[in-house]
Amino acid sequence: MEKIKDTALNHIITDVPTARPEQGVGEVLAYVREKSWQSSHHIFIVDSRKRYLGVLSTRVLLESPNEKKLSEIFNKNYPSVGSHIHEDKVAILAIRHDLDTVPVVKAETGEFLGTVDAEELLKILHEEHTEKLLHRAGILVDTKVIDIFKARIFRLIRLRLPWLIFGFGGGLLITIFISRFEALLQQYVSLAYFIPIVAYMNAAVGTQAVSLFIRGLALEKVSMRRYVVKELTVGTFLGVLFGGLIFLFAWLAFGSFGVAATVGISLFLGIVLSTSNAMLIPYIFHRLGKDPAFGSDPLVTIVQDALSILIYFAIASILVF
Repeated sequence: MEKIKDTALNHIITDVPTARPEQGVGEVLAYVREKSWQSSHHIFIVDSRKRYLGVLSTRVLLESPNEKKLSEIFNKNYPSVGSHIHEDKVAILAIRHDLDTVPVVKAETGEFLGTVDAEELLKILHEEHTEKLLHRAGILVDTKVIDIFKARIFRLIRLRLPWLIFGFGGGLLITIFISRFEALLQQYVSLAYFIPIVAYMNAAVGTQAVSLFIRGLALEKVSMRRYVVKELTVGTFLGVLFGGLIFLFAWLAFGSFGVAATVGISLFLGIVLSTSNAMLIPYIFHRLGKDPAFGSDPLVTIVQDALSILIYFAIASILVF
């Protein structure tokens, strides 16, 4: 059977035991013991035309009386996939239904072809996990996973430069923007002390939110309206919590209500916006038919840094200048 890249056929094993529903347990046990199978954790039940009907675990087979018919004990609702389905969907099906093997059939006829066993499922998940990490870092720009440890130096540089250049340019613009508030910083030096923590907290919350959101999209379990409400509620709670804490600290440490209010309000708004931003950017990629993980971390980080600094100095200009 020809293997097709990135599909279930690329991970299929065919040397597995099959049986008919009218056969007895004793007969099938003798058949399974006749040879060493590539995988014998499950017996795949087929009809006379080899069409897939369901699965019987070897454990259930061993626990059943010899005279019992397979039709009485096999799982008739065990899901299967078509031979040309993408490998990602095979892994997602296994996760959603808690499967340790996924039967593969011909989509047109339902003929049983083989199965994607636990070892192959782990390979798919490992490759998918690696792809998502590299996509999110802006390193991987296509669907092929490269071996980072074996890649040439110039290949690594070319992979990593685009999003880093984008972030570098964004950082320069933020620097120029901050320089416009030199007079404000000279008058209230304590404002400068809080820039790192405001930027860090916003980025940290954004990174957490984007990780959860991308995972949800990958598993196809996200109801946008409910998830957005839930995540914004969490973001608002975190904003109130950390905004309140930093307000109290700034007021007690520096004795300036204006500085404390600036830091507290900025952190609150920044965390709420970072939560929104972390969902919006991957969702735009998703709606455009692109991988939502592609470059999400660098893009979310630079956008959030810019927004947090903009909010910080806008509020400072109103409250303390």
